[in-house]
Amino acid sequence: MLLEQLKIELKIYLRQPLYLLFSVVMPAVSFAMFGSIYGDASYGGLDFFAAYIPGFCVIILFATGVFNVANQVVTEREHGIYKRLSATPVSMVRVMCVVIAKVFLVSVASFILVLLLAYFVFHITLPAPWAFIPAFLGTVLIALAFGFAFGALFNKAVNFSVVGMAIFTPMILLSDATLPLSIMPGYLRAIAQVNPLYRLNLLLRGAWNPEAHLVSGGTLMASIGILLLLLAVTSTAALLRWKSPK
Repeated sequence: MLLEQLKIELKIYLRQPLYLLFSVVMPAVSFAMFGSIYGDASYGGLDFFAAYIPGFCVIILFATGVFNVANQVVTEREHGIYKRLSATPVSMVRVMCVVIAKVFLVSVASFILVLLLAYFVFHITLPAPWAFIPAFLGTVLIALAFGFAFGALFNKAVNFSVVGMAIFTPMILLSDATLPLSIMPGYLRAIAQVNPLYRLNLLLRGAWNPEAHLVSGGTLMASIGILLLLLAVTSTAALLRWKSPK
């Protein structure tokens, strides 16, 4: 039964080219383009690939785990799907498990595509797959949690679109996954410290090659703490909003 639901979810996903473009195609194309231009450059003491493969993974996490999941939750809630499901034997846990499985599959597929490009085009391999792969899978779960929580804050898809774009655009710009944070003014770098995408980027960058100490242990612990705090605040607000009368 779960597999059948998962097949349906994947078919629906593949019929929405915009989602597929942003979550699978765009990270791979952007990686190939930037890698061909800046592949020999260094960034803050890191080579391009050590700095930006984690960054492209953050874009994947945002597109699949945060934006797409939040949009799906808002749309299905607005259409009354969850209310109708509550009157059937189908549990919400099963529905959410299918969404989680779908996001995992799409995220891993996009991640593998980036790694294949890195290996066959730029001859780059993972220095520490034993650290980076579990870290990536863990950050998928964190991104999913943010996606579910953020989606639960809204009853209308139009409201989500307006507020989401206003919030998500600076989140991407201040994630250090697109524009280098080092070239930005001090006040923007300060704001970035509480940006969950920036903190996810630091975690993945640290896991890229732990023995090289690309990110200090203190920074990694601070990132985990900030992510947990932001997740707790967002989840609490989402729970209160979900239970409040419309």
